[in-house]
Amino acid sequence: MPKALPARRALRTGATLSMVGVLAVSLSLSAAADPVYPSKSQVDRAKTAVATTSGRIASLDAQYVAASARLAQVQDRAAAAAEAYNGARYELDQRSAETTAAKKRAAQAQDVADSAGLQVRRYAASVYQQGGNLGELEAYLSSTGPQDLMDRATALEAVSDARAQSLQKADAASIVADTMRQQAAQAEAAQAKAAQAAEAARNAAQSQADEAKSAAAQIQKQQSSLTAQLATLRKTSVTLERQRQDGLAAAAAARAAAAEAARQARLAAERAQAAKTAAAKRAARAAAARAAEEAARQKAAAEAAEAAASQNKPRPQPQPENPPPPPPSTNGGVSAVLAYARAQIGKPYQWGGDGPNSFDCSGLTMRAWQRAGVNLSHYTGAQWGETARVAISDLRPGDLVFYGSSGADSHHVGLYVGSGQMIEAPYTGANVRYASIYRSDLVPYGGRP
Repeated sequence: MPKALPARRALRTGATLSMVGVLAVSLSLSAAADPVYPSKSQVDRAKTAVATTSGRIASLDAQYVAASARLAQVQDRAAAAAEAYNGARYELDQRSAETTAAKKRAAQAQDVADSAGLQVRRYAASVYQQGGNLGELEAYLSSTGPQDLMDRATALEAVSDARAQSLQKADAASIVADTMRQQAAQAEAAQAKAAQAAEAARNAAQSQADEAKSAAAQIQKQQSSLTAQLATLRKTSVTLERQRQDGLAAAAAARAAAAEAARQARLAAERAQAAKTAAAKRAARAAAARAAEEAARQKAAAEAAEAAASQNKPRPQPQPENPPPPPPSTNGGVSAVLAYARAQIGKPYQWGGDGPNSFDCSGLTMRAWQRAGVNLSHYTGAQWGETARVAISDLRPGDLVFYGSSGADSHHVGLYVGSGQMIEAPYTGANVRYASIYRSDLVPYGGRP
């Protein structure tokens, strides 16, 4: 018995410790399971942090978009200045050609005047050899020119008809020569003025190109900073943020292109409806005219039949109508035009450039169409005047598309390749590329060389 007592005590002690352990574990599990709720101030601070971060992200996104818009404006101004220079250079070429032609006409007129004056002097020498008086001879030989000669000769009391005709011819030739010299002088003055304008336009284009380059560097630096801040706030990488911004810009451009395409479609529908209405009116007038002509023919045929019957003559057979003329042919060689333009993709834009290593917009279209034997001027406004009008909805590959307030005042041109796409030399810092034709300043009509 004495030995059993310690054993029972040990058993009770172990049971007690076990119960204590179980109770401790239960209390521990109960404490871990109790939820810990944030306080209202913590929730408010979290909401404020999220709102602040979202607001900063939205602000940075807006700054990035605004910077892109500024860059596009600067690039557009530079491209417009480049085309203004092309226009001034085109004007100078026109004035130079006019000056050359005017000087040639003046020289030819002077040759005629000199020949007429020489004829008069020879006539005067003949009079002298035949015993003419010295006063009359002096009138012919001492004059300073045909006009002076006429003034002196008319003062003589007796002038034969032949002599008068010679003097009149010399006088008329002198007047024509004077007029031609004046025109040549005016043309030369216009050429000088055009040269000054071209020089000013060249300086303006260079200034705009330099400004665009400087602005592009500043804006791109700003956009890099914005991209880094956005990456930090969104906990992404700079590369991903740059890709995101490029994607947003592409989506915005696609939306703008879709809107412009819809506007062009509405314009095309309006033109089609107007054409349909006009065609219906023309068809009604034509039908009425045909009915009147048919009635007149029937009447004439009846009268002819009656006359033939009375004279026992066969009735004349109607003559067949002339077949309609064939449709007009279109310019060939478009495949060569498109192939040339595609071969230039990736080459840099250079204002005033017309190849082979760099191009501006009108320089590219000019060189491309040269492959089909069509000569266009290196200026968008001139290319508008050198091509036939075609609605945007009726464009064919090889047609030109213009951008600006009007075709004549356009500042950009591209070469249509189909499916709403063109090949263009866009602006300083960019390369020849494919692009959508649909932009807000797209002129509603293209040009077909």
